[in-house]
Amino acid sequence: MRKADIAIIGAGIVGMATALKLKEIFPRERVVVLEKNVSPFLEASFHNSGVIHSGIHQKADLLKSKLARCGAPLLVDFCQRNSVLIRKSGMLIAVAAEDMASLIGDIKSLYLLIKNSRQQQIPIQFLTKFGIRKMEPNLKALFGIYLPDIWVVNQSSLAEALIREVRRNDIEIISCAQISAINHYPAFYELVDNNGQSYEAEIVINSAGARADEISALAGFSGYRVYLYRGEYYEVIGLKKDLIKSVLVYPALAPGSPVKGLHLTKTADGRLLIGPNITFWDNKNDDFSINSSRDDFFKAAKKFLPDLKPEDLKWAYSGLRAKINKGVGEDDFIIKKESSNPTFINLIGIESPGFTAAFAIADYVKDLIDTRHIQ
Repeated sequence: MRKADIAIIGAGIVGMATALKLKEIFPRERVVVLEKNVSPFLEASFHNSGVIHSGIHQKADLLKSKLARCGAPLLVDFCQRNSVLIRKSGMLIAVAAEDMASLIGDIKSLYLLIKNSRQQQIPIQFLTKFGIRKMEPNLKALFGIYLPDIWVVNQSSLAEALIREVRRNDIEIISCAQISAINHYPAFYELVDNNGQSYEAEIVINSAGARADEISALAGFSGYRVYLYRGEYYEVIGLKKDLIKSVLVYPALAPGSPVKGLHLTKTADGRLLIGPNITFWDNKNDDFSINSSRDDFFKAAKKFLPDLKPEDLKWAYSGLRAKINKGVGEDDFIIKKESSNPTFINLIGIESPGFTAAFAIADYVKDLIDTRHIQ
């Protein structure tokens, strides 16, 4: 049995950020990150839009909203200090009505977003269609709100920086280590992987994403259920990818909606993405051979970019998000200390804006640990 004072299950952005924070606070402790895949950052942390969110799309009183607001500047700071490819893009939440019914709904949603931004002290600017045209000449919209303090990051560049920093801090990443059993002893947990290797840890952090409910049950904390939803992205190809110069373009959906709608993302490396959609997915693994029709993606983009043609789009990638409900309404993150001495902390349902909130989640987890049990 290998001894690891602190074991983190899952090497996505949240697990890696948590490993860095705990090593910073407990520098003499042996910290390991156990990852079921061949390398870190291969699931939700990589297959997303790369947007660092403000929290405007979440209800103001949720923990996830607070952690997004706190986590965004921490993530930006990490990226800037570690030469990660990142760009300040701004976000436009726009109304491009196709009929009177949709116009009324969009106006109501935009009003609620403005109200939510004030509750969270998120700076916004109201733009008419002339202001929008000045910002993005090819963009068609009646009006909208602009959030200037929004960034977009390249996920590959971020992954490289996180892996580099984790290893520089003498944190071991163990790949191909899918946890298949967890045994609870008086002073430690024993984690057994599918290779038969076991690890002893006084502190275990469950950051397993899609498998977080299974890991929790293995540790004896049942009652959690993760529902997976698949989101796909299409990409605008050729010269049309430059129809948008910089800004991110989102439709107007009320705070607390289970999705943010099919939106346009100008990535840090200059791609133009449309997505994601959302489909219930009854599998812990994605299947990149299954692609949704481009029709819905084209329709969503066409109302903002009238020069777009169907042939300008190709399927880009997909990713899974781990929700704790069946897609109705919005639930909060579950971040809970289930036991002390030994300590087991669950991170469950860390969906969007979990990417943005990662470094704030790490701080939150640190505060749950009783330092009296650290030798």
